[in-house]
Amino acid sequence: MGLTIETKDTSGAIVAKVASDSLETDNVAAFRAAMAPILERSRNIVLDLSSVGFMDSTGLGSLLSCLRTVKSNGDTMKLSSLTPEVRQLFEMVLMDRVFDIYPDESAALAALA
Repeated sequence: MGLTIETKDTSGAIVAKVASDSLETDNVAAFRAAMAPILERSRNIVLDLSSVGFMDSTGLGSLLSCLRTVKSNGDTMKLSSLTPEVRQLFEMVLMDRVFDIYPDESAALAALA
């Protein structure tokens, strides 16, 4: 099972939906490879995590790496549609204070407008 990222361009951002049920050690290399061309485009990004039901520390680390890259380009990255399990993980390790998290894609895009 491979990890893919489906993208669509909007006027204010690239919406990137992670198409995988997990973001963890086994597939984080695929995530980084799929995100690389998106990050190179240097735009605001909304990362839709609605399919991701499990994430480990490696997955969190890869998201932090993406956030650093986006910020270094002067852009922003918003997370949307976290599953309850992933949201709980973010709150437990205080990553909800690091990332801008929105209930859905439209709320995240509105925050960028």
